[in-house]
Amino acid sequence: MRRAGVIGVILLTLLTGCVRASDNWTPGPVITESVTPPPVTPATVTPSATASTPARPAVPDAAGALDVKTYESAHFASPTGRIWCALAGDWALCHFPRDMNMGKVPKPSKVCPGAGIDVTGVGVTKDGVDYFCSGGAEALPQTNGLYTAWWKSTGYPAVTYDGQKMATLPYGRKLVHGNLICLSEQSGITCGNTSTGAGFKISRAGVTFIT
Repeated sequence: MRRAGVIGVILLTLLTGCVRASDNWTPGPVITESVTPPPVTPATVTPSATASTPARPAVPDAAGALDVKTYESAHFASPTGRIWCALAGDWALCHFPRDMNMGKVPKPSKVCPGAGIDVTGVGVTKDGVDYFCSGGAEALPQTNGLYTAWWKSTGYPAVTYDGQKMATLPYGRKLVHGNLICLSEQSGITCGNTSTGAGFKISRAGVTFIT
């Protein structure tokens, strides 16, 4: 405690001296310092993400596909029942769904001139892929039909569409018959020739050719 008192006396004496000396005090020069701002690092401009472009469809590979070569042909519908398709050893085809965008589908005069029938679907053979005309459905996937025997032992579900019960190919499943293959997806059905690489994808949005 005595040491703290001594220090206090010393400080008081010094402060008193400063006050007394202030009688003769004159101001010195005023120095103005400018504050130098820190360097500004330009903000890195990150380009906005562009909408991803959907990958063009490709002919599916045969890995994991159900082989239906023991049947003359295998007919099936998409899980919604909208698209009807058929697969055989030399060809694969699908009919347009009723509400498909027909904007890019050619007129019958270009596909089947003089036939007097409509363009109703798209198919692939060893010679390539093209639209076809017909007077009726060439794919008949009714569960009690002649061309759904492949389906009966699979456990795959059926769907009722337009009053008819159809055998379906579930999403993510594939059928293969020789070099011809079809894949069912939520985005549509893709069929093609695994030997030539030609095929098509069909959905409500339209038809895309694979060449």
